[in-house]
Amino acid sequence: NYIIILLYFLIIFDGFTMNLKQAMSEAYKSSPELLALREKLKANNEKISKILGENRPKINLDSSIGYDRTDTLSTSSVEKTQYNKPRSLTLGIKQNIYDSGKKAHGLKKHEAEIFAIRAELFSEEQSILLKTAKSYVNLYQTIELNKIAKNNYNVLRQHLQATQSRFEVGEVTITDLAQAKARFLKSSANEIKSKGDIEIERSNFYSLVGKNPPSLLSLPNNNYSIPNSLKETIEISLKNNPKIISYGLKKKASFFEISLAATDLLPKLDLNLSAQKAWDPNTFFSEYQNFKVDLNLIVPFYNGGINYANVRQKKYLALEQSKILDNKIKMLVKEIEVVWFSLQTFKNQIKAIKASIEASQAALKGVKEEAKVGTRTTLDVLDAEQETLQENIELLKVNNNIFNSTFELLEKMGRLSPKSLNLNIVTKDYNDDYEAVKKIWLGFDG
Repeated sequence: NYIIILLYFLIIFDGFTMNLKQAMSEAYKSSPELLALREKLKANNEKISKILGENRPKINLDSSIGYDRTDTLSTSSVEKTQYNKPRSLTLGIKQNIYDSGKKAHGLKKHEAEIFAIRAELFSEEQSILLKTAKSYVNLYQTIELNKIAKNNYNVLRQHLQATQSRFEVGEVTITDLAQAKARFLKSSANEIKSKGDIEIERSNFYSLVGKNPPSLLSLPNNNYSIPNSLKETIEISLKNNPKIISYGLKKKASFFEISLAATDLLPKLDLNLSAQKAWDPNTFFSEYQNFKVDLNLIVPFYNGGINYANVRQKKYLALEQSKILDNKIKMLVKEIEVVWFSLQTFKNQIKAIKASIEASQAALKGVKEEAKVGTRTTLDVLDAEQETLQENIELLKVNNNIFNSTFELLEKMGRLSPKSLNLNIVTKDYNDDYEAVKKIWLGFDG
């Protein structure tokens, strides 16, 4: 019985707690977007198998059976009717001997495209983990803001009750009472809004993680490694950012496209083997056998200029991909600069806000003491409390901004992967399926 009770409480407690890494792990495992992209990657891996298949032997077995009736009339007016049932079986083998490099260029092109899609998948993985991290911290922030709002609501309710009592004995004016009531009603509205914000963030969390958020959240330690200089951050990002890698591979693939298109201008050589057996092929003999070997050389001379136009088109498309990559690099550098300087600003704000909070708390304590002896009004106390409240809210929001900015930089540097974050999950090696399809000659299962 004790064991059952212990297990029950362990299960219940597990539902109440979930740290950030656990939330990110759940999102990684259950994300429909990632599952869809993984299937897309598998589908594109088959391009390699198709290219290799084009240079493997083509074997066809043709068979036919029919019915033939022949009526003849000789010069001596003798009529003759013959019935035939022709049957044939032909085995044909075709093997490409030389393709002017079409297979080699096709493999390089499709490899670059597959690795580009793989980089897109890595980018989407990072995007999901970034969204999950932000959702977790935003939910934590809204819960803490709700606690502050509740505390402010209770404090202002007590102030209102005390002000009403003092008003009844004539210690304060009706203006003081109206101000206390207005502040209380505003705090009530803020408390209601903070509850709504929690439900919104809980919904966002569920859509990403696939599970309801825990009742207890802990603010993650912001101990993630960020370079000390903007220059180093940009250099790391340009080397490791999955989006940049993807566009770089697309550019590479587009240049292989030019070489691939150019092979249509060059000769190709095929070897053909065939063996045929026929029964009753015609009215002259009842059995027929044929064995054939030939080399087929195709040298394209002119086909209306289509193949030349195709090469020119691929050149322009390759230049387009080159310009797109340049633009993506510029955009990434700009985004990094914005996030980097924002992060430095938030860190400097923290120091100032903490110092301001200490001063505000000291001022609030003094105002309360002065109010007891009548040198300060209720409004002065409310103003001092509101200022301290706002600074605590600002501190919470700035801490949240620091965390979000840090994770945004990690994502841009390509360091927001399950491996970099030490998530407790088994990640898939996408190279396994890629290598496996190269060896498949027959069958539907990879």
